[in-house]
Amino acid sequence: MDLIEVEDLEDDEVLPEIDPLHLEDFDFSFQQDIEHLNSIASGLAGNMSQDLARHQSPDSGFDADLLDEAHDDGVEFIDQPAQESCDPNTGTNACIVDKTDWALTVNHAFERHRALDPAMKLPWEQPSMQGIFHNSLGLNLPQVHGIALELPATKNEDRNQISVSGEVEACADAAFLSAVKDIQDLDYFENKRMQTDLACAKWLDILSMNWSASAIGQQVCEDLRSDPTGELANETLKACFGTKSYSTLLKRAGSLKRFILWHRDHYLERGFSVDAIPLHEPDVWNYFRHLRDSRIRDARGYTGPATFLETVRFTKFTIALRGADDILESRRLQGFAAIEKREKGPTHQAPPMELEHLRRLHSVLLGADSIVDKVGAGCMLLCTYARARWSDLRFIHHVEIESKRNGCLVLYTTEHKTSAVGEKKEQYLPFVVPWDGVTNENWLQTFLDLYQQVGLNIHKVPLGPLLPAPRSGGGFCARPLTTSEAAAWLRGLLKGTSNWESFRSHSMKATLLDWCARSGMDKEVRSVLGHHCSAVSGSEVVYARHLQARPIRKLMMLLGLIRIGMGLEEIADRGNIAGAEADPVQDAVEGVQDHEDQLSIKEEMNNAADVATSANSLSLFPESIVQLGLIEIDSSSGSDSESSSTSSDEPLAETFETRPAYTEADAVEALDKALERVRKARRSAR
Repeated sequence: MDLIEVEDLEDDEVLPEIDPLHLEDFDFSFQQDIEHLNSIASGLAGNMSQDLARHQSPDSGFDADLLDEAHDDGVEFIDQPAQESCDPNTGTNACIVDKTDWALTVNHAFERHRALDPAMKLPWEQPSMQGIFHNSLGLNLPQVHGIALELPATKNEDRNQISVSGEVEACADAAFLSAVKDIQDLDYFENKRMQTDLACAKWLDILSMNWSASAIGQQVCEDLRSDPTGELANETLKACFGTKSYSTLLKRAGSLKRFILWHRDHYLERGFSVDAIPLHEPDVWNYFRHLRDSRIRDARGYTGPATFLETVRFTKFTIALRGADDILESRRLQGFAAIEKREKGPTHQAPPMELEHLRRLHSVLLGADSIVDKVGAGCMLLCTYARARWSDLRFIHHVEIESKRNGCLVLYTTEHKTSAVGEKKEQYLPFVVPWDGVTNENWLQTFLDLYQQVGLNIHKVPLGPLLPAPRSGGGFCARPLTTSEAAAWLRGLLKGTSNWESFRSHSMKATLLDWCARSGMDKEVRSVLGHHCSAVSGSEVVYARHLQARPIRKLMMLLGLIRIGMGLEEIADRGNIAGAEADPVQDAVEGVQDHEDQLSIKEEMNNAADVATSANSLSLFPESIVQLGLIEIDSSSGSDSESSSTSSDEPLAETFETRPAYTEADAVEALDKALERVRKARRSAR
């Protein structure tokens, strides 16, 4: 593209500010230095993207894909106003965006996500180049504008930084110092918003390669015509993605972007260029073969084909990408992905912690030198006893504390993994933490005292992250502690114990669920404790705290047996949980029923005696004389002589006398035994 020619400028005039992404459109010529500056501008235009990527701060959250050339394949720029033209290949109208509008859109997205490193120096700011680009020329050189690292204060200024008292200092050997990263400090919702905008910018870049390749691409193209800033297009994309998490959007965009880059290089080697989208089954087949060759060479990437098929399915139902059905219906692509995934082997799950590891966390909570490590150990114990993912604790709405006997601490949140759709987003998910753990100390009260001592308020509504990322110089950030940081901190606290290097953040959730399975608890109880929705219980059990009472009571009983020294295998063999899990109310009901049965037997005995007395009164002679055969029974009574005799050789009353007699004292004794069983069950539950 030819450089834009500018007229000679007066001494007091300056060159207009230019877009750093389109330096090829700018003429650096100035009086006698035209040829010299043009050569510099040509080299600068080709290397600007690499220079910015090299100086990119890892903490900015900016993605280098935003610096791709604005004229990628599939996007046509014109100098005239936007219009539609006919695509000779498809016969359909191709979407064309005005060059100026597209430049404004890309620059606007660039400014929103770019965070500059203050130490970064542009080429003309280097000492060796200052002699050429000096201010006496009157040049207004390109400037890269971006958001500042220090964000403006929000309305809730107290959430941007949490300070602690001056006496709280970080110890040199504190475990959190090597685990917590120095990254951009954004609160949960601010980071969520920025990551979502970044994901939408990536998808906008993909759609711009061929606006006609998807139904949503054509809509976004119309939005860019009416609003060059890209705000309307960004809103359209967010509506299409719905409640999908930003991590899902970034993951799918990255998978499709890798295919597009491979597709471009694959055809450039053959001397021509073809749009990567819409998708074509032969191209995807060649891409899968390329992934297999890379997997054999690098011994990684077994799930690449399967992930790409998931991405194609995602694009079908979100942006309506054309060609997605052909890919998903291809038998060879599906079989190839299944074979590659099988080669990976078994999944290595996060191992659960054992009793010694929980006792180590309790000891750190009670006696560590660093108060920050104490608070960190307490939060990890909360996560373990609550059977929660670490990401579930990144934003807590409110906390309820019941410090009475057999009490608990309940964390309520709506920001969890399964909160994406339906009524789940409108309901709080309660995480119930039993008050007593595997030790006899009052660890939960100790944690609450430390939590207040470092300046955190457990009663704040909304609370925000349960454990904000601590600062090395004291205090806490606004952002929550990430999953990788929590895993590294956990390993640091457990250093020296068995298998401490293998633990991950999910080990905290898996620990008590594994213990429950080893102790013999049934699957439905473990599903409720793990906040999983099963076909029998449904989600209402998980989201209603009072319906979790029975599983929580069983968990408390398990922890109580562990505190007195019983092992999990011993508990399972002896059936302590199965025997003790009977409902005390049900025991009382059964005791009352036994008492009623005994009273019924006593009433039956009284009725039998009345029957014998009535039988004697039916004859004119006493029954004893009749039994001796001294009185002849007249057969004219309507029955023969055989039937007139007694059907038994023993009196009727003696038949009932052979059964044990139940007195009222016996019934009272049975009721006392039933009540004693209830009292024992309640003592075991404590």
